[in-house]
Amino acid sequence: MQDHAHSPVQLERLTTGSAQLDQIIGGGIPHYTLLFVAGLPGTGKTILTQQLVFSNARAGKTCLYLTTFSEPPIKLLRYAQGFSFFAPELFGQRVIYGDLGGALRNGGPDGLLGRLDELVRQHRPAILVIDSFKALRDLIHEPFAFRAFTLDLAARMATWEVTAVLVGEYSDDDLRGEPEFAIADGIIYLYGTEEAERQKRFLRVMKLRGSAVFSGEHYFDIGPTGVSVYPRMQPGVVGEYAVPTERLGSLVEGLDELLGGGLFNATATLIGGTSGTGKTLLALSFLVRQAQLGVPGLLVSFEESPGQIARNSQTFGWNLEALIAQGLIDIFHVSPSELNIDRHAAEFKERAERMGARCVVIDSISAFEASVLNPAKYQGYLWAIADYFKRSGIAIVMTSELPGGGIDFLAGGLPQRVSFISDTIILLRHHELAGQIGRTITVLKMRGSSHDHTVRPLLIAPPRFAVGPPKEAKR
Repeated sequence: MQDHAHSPVQLERLTTGSAQLDQIIGGGIPHYTLLFVAGLPGTGKTILTQQLVFSNARAGKTCLYLTTFSEPPIKLLRYAQGFSFFAPELFGQRVIYGDLGGALRNGGPDGLLGRLDELVRQHRPAILVIDSFKALRDLIHEPFAFRAFTLDLAARMATWEVTAVLVGEYSDDDLRGEPEFAIADGIIYLYGTEEAERQKRFLRVMKLRGSAVFSGEHYFDIGPTGVSVYPRMQPGVVGEYAVPTERLGSLVEGLDELLGGGLFNATATLIGGTSGTGKTLLALSFLVRQAQLGVPGLLVSFEESPGQIARNSQTFGWNLEALIAQGLIDIFHVSPSELNIDRHAAEFKERAERMGARCVVIDSISAFEASVLNPAKYQGYLWAIADYFKRSGIAIVMTSELPGGGIDFLAGGLPQRVSFISDTIILLRHHELAGQIGRTITVLKMRGSSHDHTVRPLLIAPPRFAVGPPKEAKR
C-alpha cells in the first residue's frame, strides 16, 4: 500500500474569470474560501464577481447570487448581458439569482439566516455570493448583533461547504477595523484614481489563506470581456541573468566595430540624444539585422506609427514591410496620449513572448516617463522590464530624449535614473561645423566588452547610414 501520510494536500481552486488574476492569487480561489471583494462604489466589484460566477458556471458549478438592498437581481442581470462572459443559457440553471432583502426586513438576522439555509438546501451551490454584504451591516444597527450574525454565518458556510464571495462598498480604512473581516479567508480590494481626467483602476490581494499571493498594486480595466487584469512587473529576486553568449549586429556601417563586435544578447542598451540625431533608426538597425538572419524582434513605438517607421527606413533598403509580413518583426504602437504604463508594459511583454522575440526595442522611454506621475514607479517599471528581458536572454534597446544632449547628461535628469540598468550607453549629438549641422556618435559605456572611446561622425544620407572615422587631433 502506498503511503500518503506526507503527501501535500492539493486544494481545489476556482477561477476568478481572469487568468491573470488567477495567476496573482496562486492559481485561483481555494474551494470553501470565504472571500471579500471590497471597494468603493464604481470600482468594478459586481462586474468582477459576476465574471467569476459565469466562468465557474461554464465549468459546471452551480452559483447562487443573492442581493440585499444595493441592486435588485433584474438590474444586475441587465448589466451582465452587456459582457461577453454572460451566457443566457446558464441563467436559472447554473446561475441562480435571488433576493435577501425581504427576509431581513420581515425576520431580522434570524430570518435572513433561515432564508439562506433554505436557498442553499434547495440549490446546493458551489459558489454563494452576497451582494452587498455591507448593506447588511448598515441595517443590523447594533454592533454586537452584527458581530454575532457574521460569526453565525461563517459557521454555517463551513457546514454548507460552499465558496462564499461577500461583496461590499468598503474603504481601505474599513478593511482594518470592521468586524466582518475577522472571518475572511481572503480579501480582494478594488480602488481607482484620477489621472489627467482619466480613471485608473487597481486591485490588491490583501490576503488569501492557502495561497502564495503576488502582492502589490495591479492595474485592471473594464471592457467588453469584463475585467482584464495586468499584473505589475517586478525585478526578479532569484536566479541569475542569462549569460551573454552572442553578439547582435547592426545595419549601420562601422557600428559593430565601434561596439567591439556588436551588442551582446541578454543586455540592456540605452541610446540617448536630442531630437533628430537618429535614435530610432539606430535602434531599428539592430532589429532589422536580426530579422534578416531569421531572428524575430519586437519594436514598441510610442512616437511613430508602423507606417511612418516603414517609410523612414525604406530609403535605406531595409524592406521592413516584408519582414513584418514574415512575422520576423512586430511593431506595437501606442499613442502617448493613450499610454498606460501599468497595462502596456504587461502587453508588450506578452507580445514578445508570443512571437519568441530575441531583441526588443522601446522607442522611447521618454514617452514612458511622461505617462507616470511618480518617478519612483517609472524607474521601478523600467528596472523590472529590463530585468525580465535580460533574465530571458533577450537584448533590450531603449531610446531616450536627452535635453541639451551634452556628455555630462549622466550628472542629472532622466537618464541618471535609468543608466544604472543599462549595460551599454550610446550617445548621439548634433554639432556645428562650417555653418552646417552634423551628427556624432560615442559609446560611453559597454559592460563586458572593449569598445571604441572616440567621438565619431554619424552619417545619415540615404541609402547610406554609417559611422565615420575619428577626426585627427589638432596639433
